[in-house]
Amino acid sequence: MACKFLCHLITFAIITFVVQGLCGLDNVTLKQSKSGMVQNKPVWKVTLMNPCRCPLTNLKLSCTGFQSVVPVDTLTKTGDVCLLKKDILGTFVFTYVWDTSFELKVISGTIKFKVVNGTITGCT
Repeated sequence: MACKFLCHLITFAIITFVVQGLCGLDNVTLKQSKSGMVQNKPVWKVTLMNPCRCPLTNLKLSCTGFQSVVPVDTLTKTGDVCLLKKDILGTFVFTYVWDTSFELKVISGTIKFKVVNGTITGCT
């Protein structure tokens, strides 16, 4: 009986935390826009928004063919996957320079929850 109650309580706490914080990769938004010119090529501004109250880490983007005239220090590209080197809490922006924009999509990442005795107590 106690386990059943505790299991329901933990489930409720997790659901409440996730719903209140909009904590999931489905809630992370990625937008791109032109924001100037460098070496006669457009600068593309990428804005990532994590609405969760906990940081998002190890964010991977699909980035097929991604290139930039200037280095993008915040990304590590391996094949067609770009790993963001920074945690995201709120809004994060990076730019790249190329003739056209690349189709970037969020494919994975980890929300940094802090769990104590099976209960989410905050962020790590």
